[in-house]
Amino acid sequence: MSVRFRFGWVDAGPSPDKVSQSTMAALSVEAGGSIVTSVLDRTNRIYSDEVVVPLFSVAEWLITNWWHIWYEIEDTGQQRPEFESRHNLAFAGDGFVLPSLTVTPTSRRMHLHWTRYRPRHTRIEFVDEGQAHVEREELESELRDLIDAVLERLHGDPETGLAASNLSRAWNAVNDLDPDEREFSRAASLLGIDPFDVQDGVADAIVTFWESADPSVREDALAAATEDSLTRVAEWLDDAIETLADEEQSNGWSDVRQALPPPPLGVEPWERGYVLARAARERIGRNGGPIDFGRLGSLAILQHETQPPSHRIHGLVAADTPACVTAPRGESGRRFLLARALGEYLGRSAPGPGLLSSLSTDSQAQSRAFAAEFLAPAEALQRRLAGNDVEPERADDLAQEFGVSSQLIRRQISNHDLATIIEY
Repeated sequence: MSVRFRFGWVDAGPSPDKVSQSTMAALSVEAGGSIVTSVLDRTNRIYSDEVVVPLFSVAEWLITNWWHIWYEIEDTGQQRPEFESRHNLAFAGDGFVLPSLTVTPTSRRMHLHWTRYRPRHTRIEFVDEGQAHVEREELESELRDLIDAVLERLHGDPETGLAASNLSRAWNAVNDLDPDEREFSRAASLLGIDPFDVQDGVADAIVTFWESADPSVREDALAAATEDSLTRVAEWLDDAIETLADEEQSNGWSDVRQALPPPPLGVEPWERGYVLARAARERIGRNGGPIDFGRLGSLAILQHETQPPSHRIHGLVAADTPACVTAPRGESGRRFLLARALGEYLGRSAPGPGLLSSLSTDSQAQSRAFAAEFLAPAEALQRRLAGNDVEPERADDLAQEFGVSSQLIRRQISNHDLATIIEY
């Protein structure tokens, strides 16, 4: 298994907090072959792979944030208010110390990211950092086992009956939803709202949006919207889809798409984006040089600019072509969004339009990687680099040559391990 929550009950001694006393345990979390709970006792210079905490607070935090954990998507830019408190295990300690482990969905998998962490007013320090992608079913099984073990422990202790009853009631509320209620809970969590604490007007707006928006974009759109902007996001989507439907475009990219090899299996989404971009460049005979979208002839891509109502939404791609409506950008940003639209169209696996956003999902990661590699191929950059060290001015020159931002060049150099950019 790639993720494990191992624990064993320990005798914490007498305590006025009977719930904590009853559920005190030595907890070890493993993800991607690393021990997330690796700690150093700075006073005694002793290392350990586990922390001692009451698992009641962990189970309570998991149940409270259950729908958010599985469906609220992380943003590469500005997060929603209180996002960390809903996704970072450190917030489950209730006075005890837990690792800074953030758990978020990406699409079919869950992303776990943990950092070195020295809690204030304690003598221990979490010393490991890393990230891993794990299967949803695997992680859910581990978390359910932990919650069920806590409930069993509480029910077996005559002094913790009230806590057992309250926690059971909350857990049953999560598990006993009918299909429609589960769908609503998923939609509310995408919007960053507690599905068990939604005002009637907001609930109606969520249902209306869910039922009217195209299934191919409604989840991403909800995740990119806010409670206040949801109606405007719906209107923007309708206008963008209508704009693209009114355009007549001969789609030469359809033949390119059909001729591309199937995406590789078992690789990360950004790696699929790289592979797809190289195959697309080869197919259109643009193997190494800069791409001029204005000179692609029948492969020209229509692009309209309009300001979306959410900073997380970057554009919408048509259902049958890479034609797109995008947020206004400078020249390099406009080209990047155009390349993302092309990558979204060539790499999509389901029918319907596609949304471009700042969300941390597999499809968004794939389109961003496609755009970077399509506009500034790693192989072409490597041929232009001399040695292992790159001056910042050289990165700027390459950015100008390929019509992209200096940041994109730096990321390509770093992500493909082409060289080291010297920082002064």
